[in-house]
Amino acid sequence: MGVGYSVSPLHRVTYFDTSAMTTRPPVKGSDSVLESVAENLSANVGEGTVRLHSPTVEDIVAWRERLAIKYHDQLGEELTWDEGSTFEVSEDVATGGDVMFHYVAAVLDQRGKSELSRLLDVGRPPQQELNAAFAEASRRSFGGRFPQLLLGASVWLPFKRHLMIEEPNWGGHLDRYGSVFRLVDELTTVRSAIADAQPPVIKSSAVGASGQVIVAAWHTSNTILRLATIAAAKHLPLWTTG
Repeated sequence: MGVGYSVSPLHRVTYFDTSAMTTRPPVKGSDSVLESVAENLSANVGEGTVRLHSPTVEDIVAWRERLAIKYHDQLGEELTWDEGSTFEVSEDVATGGDVMFHYVAAVLDQRGKSELSRLLDVGRPPQQELNAAFAEASRRSFGGRFPQLLLGASVWLPFKRHLMIEEPNWGGHLDRYGSVFRLVDELTTVRSAIADAQPPVIKSSAVGASGQVIVAAWHTSNTILRLATIAAAKHLPLWTTG
């Protein structure tokens, strides 16, 4: 199971229709797209088919207009993107790698670049240590260096103000929305610090070749940065299933 990152208009976000109680899950191997969605959402994969649903373009545009009006002064710009676009690119990263990258960002923020060197020969930290690092990141909020990475956003919208919006989404679920442009900045900063800390090892390490925290963080961040850069260039949202 991995964490999915996608660049697309938001009407292309797909959900399982949980109201269809008699619907069966997809047949293993019969549909790679459905199977991937099922596995990302921890659904069982068995016999039959499952119904999926997405928000409509109209739902997303109406939701976006409400945000644009409410946050116009804070944003200092029009909140817009081509919601009718058919563009979509996505990629999964390992769940463990995603956690390790966010942990490295928290360590860098809270303890400085010198702490990254000690992570080279370290495997996944105990859960208590991870929880403590993420709790401190939450406490620091925008007082930290990497709020776009560490404050729990699941969607990064194409606006440039360093802002985190917490509002119900188009379906009424409370969520957090960051800036994809600021996310690119934060990703670049963390990766630069990692590269400075351990350049020979980072450049020579293959994906999955090591359980070392910093190596996993490096390769995971490469994927996320690539997609975030595409989102910024295309002026489209980046969203994650993580």
